[in-house]
Amino acid sequence: MSLTAPTPINHRSSQEPETRILKQVEVREASLKKNCAQVLTLPNPTCSGSIERWQLRPGLDLVVHDVRFRETITINRNRADDKLHLGLTFCLAGQIRGTDSMSKQLFQFERGQASLGVIDGSNSQVEYAGKQRVSLVHIHVQPDVIPLTHPEGTEQLPGALRDAIVGRDSPLKTLRDRQFYFHSCAMTPVMSATVQQLLHCPYQGLSQQLYIEAKTLELIGLYFDQLFSTNSLRQQISSLKAEDVDRIVYARDILLSRVTNPPTLLELSRLIGLNDRKLKQGFRQVFGTTVLGYLHDHRMEQAQQLLLTPGTTIAGVAQQVGYRSPEAFSSAFRRTFSINPKSYQLQKR
Repeated sequence: MSLTAPTPINHRSSQEPETRILKQVEVREASLKKNCAQVLTLPNPTCSGSIERWQLRPGLDLVVHDVRFRETITINRNRADDKLHLGLTFCLAGQIRGTDSMSKQLFQFERGQASLGVIDGSNSQVEYAGKQRVSLVHIHVQPDVIPLTHPEGTEQLPGALRDAIVGRDSPLKTLRDRQFYFHSCAMTPVMSATVQQLLHCPYQGLSQQLYIEAKTLELIGLYFDQLFSTNSLRQQISSLKAEDVDRIVYARDILLSRVTNPPTLLELSRLIGLNDRKLKQGFRQVFGTTVLGYLHDHRMEQAQQLLLTPGTTIAGVAQQVGYRSPEAFSSAFRRTFSINPKSYQLQKR
C-alpha cells in the first residue's frame, strides 16, 4: 500500500528541540558497554520519556522507546558507518513516518504492527507526530548474527530482501544503487506476548541479560517465521493475479491485527478492495481454508503458545485471542484439541 507524504513541519517550533535530542542520543550511544542497559531520559520542551538501549552482543542491539511527543518534530538520521543492519520494529503505541534519502521511499510504523527494514549507509528523515505516545521495541541486527548470509539462510529469503542483503556487497554497486527494503505485518498475539515478557523481565544481573537476549532472538525468529510463510504462499499460487494475492495476504494481516475485534466479511472485502465472492474464493485458494476457519485456527495456535507462558491465566489467554468469556474459549479449545485449556496447561508444563 502506498503511504501519503509526510505533513510539512514548522521548523521554527521544532528545530531546536530536535537538535538537542540528537545531541543527547549521540552522547549516550558513545558510552555504550556490552551487556549494559543505557537509559536516556528526555525532559524536553517537545517530548518526555525514555529510550533504553542494550548492546546484547556484537551486531545485536535492542532499543526500547517510550516517549510522549507534545508537538510534531522531524529528525534527520545520518548513518555514522556503512555497515548493513536489519531493523525490526514492534510498535505498541503511536505512529511514525519516515523517508529513505536515497530511494525516496516512504515507510511507516504504527500501533499493532511489526516491520523489517534494511539499514545501510543511507540517511533517513523520521517524523514523530505531536500529541501522541510512541512505545516500541526496536532491534538492530547484522545479517551474519542470525545468520542470513549463509547459503541455507539466503535461499529462504524473499527475492527483494535477498537482493538488499547479498546484492549490496557487489563491487559494481554504489551506495546509490542499493535497494530499499521495507516489509510490515500485523503483530501476532505471540509476538505481542513476547514483547510484554521482554519489557517486564522478572530477573536481575546476568539472568536479566540472558533473558532479554533470548527474548530478542525469539522476536526475530517469530518475525521471520511470518515472513517466510507469506513468501511461500506467494510462490505457491500461480492461478491468481499477483495483486489479488497481495490483497488476500493483506486481508490475512488485517485479521491478525484485529483478532480481538475481527471485521465482517463485507468490511474485510471493502478494506482490501475485492468483492466478498473473490475474497472468499481467493482466501481458500491461498490459505486452504475459509476466512473464519483461518481466524479460528490462528486463535487456537496462539492460545496453545500463550498457555505455556508462565503466569498466564485461562481468562487472560481468552481475552488475548478474542473470546468474550473464558467459557466460550474453553469450549472452542476443547472442540479443537479434545482437551480443556487448564489440563493442556498442566500437561505441557
